[in-house]
Amino acid sequence: MADEVIWPIEQIPGSDNVFMRAHRMHFRNGELQPGVFRQHGDGMSVDWEKYSTPLETKNRAARPVDNAVIGVRASDIRGLHNLRVQHKPEHANQAHTIVTGLPAPGTPELVEVRLKLLRISTILLPLSS
Repeated sequence: MADEVIWPIEQIPGSDNVFMRAHRMHFRNGELQPGVFRQHGDGMSVDWEKYSTPLETKNRAARPVDNAVIGVRASDIRGLHNLRVQHKPEHANQAHTIVTGLPAPGTPELVEVRLKLLRISTILLPLSS
């Protein structure tokens, strides 16, 4: 398509944050569960703060009211189990980024990495009541 925007891929500084939606199904008794950290396709989808805000990330959901938004520093993610944070802009979302390197499903390593990701995450926009 001739009018399609192609965003350049940039290096994400370790001091920058990424934002991720957390659907209400990943909360139990008001507490975020580690299962929220999962790969979809080629990585775990997040938005880079350089091109997004927590509210913009939330509003990209099909039903924003069903989502909270968490934030994590890129260097903290990279410090876990060979995880990588890579800018991967999409046509409609220049902020789109993926986290790759999650351990295989069903392994003890995945459980450990998910728990560590939960510990370094901050809920920036809680679920609406």
